[in-house]
Amino acid sequence: MHNKHSRSAAILTAIILIGAAPHRHQQTDGMNSHGRYTGKPDLALTSAMLAAGGGAATFHATTLLGVLAGPHSAAELKSLTRRFGEARVTQFASTFDTFVSRAVIIVQDKKIDVPAPSPALTHNGWMLSASLRRSGVMPDGRFDVGYMLEHLLSRPMHKVLMQQVNADPKYGPQVNADFHVVLTAVMDDLKRLYHLPS
Repeated sequence: MHNKHSRSAAILTAIILIGAAPHRHQQTDGMNSHGRYTGKPDLALTSAMLAAGGGAATFHATTLLGVLAGPHSAAELKSLTRRFGEARVTQFASTFDTFVSRAVIIVQDKKIDVPAPSPALTHNGWMLSASLRRSGVMPDGRFDVGYMLEHLLSRPMHKVLMQQVNADPKYGPQVNADFHVVLTAVMDDLKRLYHLPS
């Protein structure tokens, strides 16, 4: 169990190392520009999210959904399937899993180990949902799933993963777009489920 959590948390250190590398942007004016998050990633939250999904080596988006929505996870999955279709929901989960597996490759290359995530946050669907939702709220009060991902991963890492997906014939720009659309729907549903403030 400790090794699984350690591998999960190790991803975060690799992400930070990549995010700290020099990177050219067209927009560099301040922390947030047009929904961009350029601050430090929330290490504890990312670690908890990965652990809730089963850990770095065995992460599954459906496992994460089971923690986030708790006893409502089956109803949530059914609702997503009704709105987007089974194929798109399956592709969403596969894309999510791929992002994590590619991060694991980075960790293996770096041979990095860090402390385990907080069990309290990892196993509390309401608390984890609220924390994830809050991480995606921009300074103007609007929620943006890309902002959330950049808060979790760092903007440079988010861009690297999106570029990889766009360039991969198995995925491509449409799959990338669908991933963001479905993830936004999940986060909106969790907001309603738990009556979250934003």
